[in-house]
Amino acid sequence: MKKKLVSVLLAAVMAMAAVGCGNNASAGAEGEAPAGDAADASSGLTIKDGVLMVAMEIGYPPMEYFDEDGSTPIGFDVEVAGAIAEELGLEVELVDTAWDGIFAGVDTDKYDCVISCVSLTDDRKEQFNMTKPYVSNHTVLIVPEDSEIDSLEALNGHSTAVQAETTADDYMKEHGAELGVELFQYDKVLNCFDDLKAGRTDSVFTDSVVAAYYLGEESSSYKTVWENEELEPISICLKKGNDALTEKIEEALDALYADGTLKQIAEKHFGTDLTAGLRD
Repeated sequence: MKKKLVSVLLAAVMAMAAVGCGNNASAGAEGEAPAGDAADASSGLTIKDGVLMVAMEIGYPPMEYFDEDGSTPIGFDVEVAGAIAEELGLEVELVDTAWDGIFAGVDTDKYDCVISCVSLTDDRKEQFNMTKPYVSNHTVLIVPEDSEIDSLEALNGHSTAVQAETTADDYMKEHGAELGVELFQYDKVLNCFDDLKAGRTDSVFTDSVVAAYYLGEESSSYKTVWENEELEPISICLKKGNDALTEKIEEALDALYADGTLKQIAEKHFGTDLTAGLRD
């Protein structure tokens, strides 16, 4: 799971007119500025009136990544962000942000919230306002289909790739020596899989939500040989003390869960409902 931050490295800011999905979970549809009661209710709630500014590191499929055109953000979190904004009567603006500065950015009011596969941890709950989880997740070990590696212990003498400064990275930095594994750290999870495909690493240690994407699209090429029993649910992160917006986002998530929108978006991107049971 994505974790930690060190400095603010904001990348490109991309204004998107309502990446709304509503009940049909469609991303990228144009929306209109809120009017009447919706506009009055949202006034002062966000940094920009009428706009929910959402930070994400766009390069973590299937959560958030660019479409084939190289410029259109798509993915689970992109559609969830759009659905939340629509539920609140707001437009959505996505802020593509380097992972190592993403939390510092929300803390200094660069954007309203972070929706970017953020794991819900005790440390984060102390430092930020964190919503209840909206999708489940575990760390997993992925290897090529023909690999001799069949467990975490079988990594001894082999290598694994992780995205740096994530909970997967933390786990391997803590246990890698005893496992006897060579650790390769990358800025992007895409680079981990690129090197796995090229044979430069023997495995990838990452999130199950990412594994679902790669195993779904290339199921004949990879397999999961270990899954952490400890759940690492995904949450939305806001600045500590931003209780009004946190409450509204919680209400929006509850509504989207109740009407089946979150389930529909999850099944579209993961092939299964990873939101089930989290907000009952």
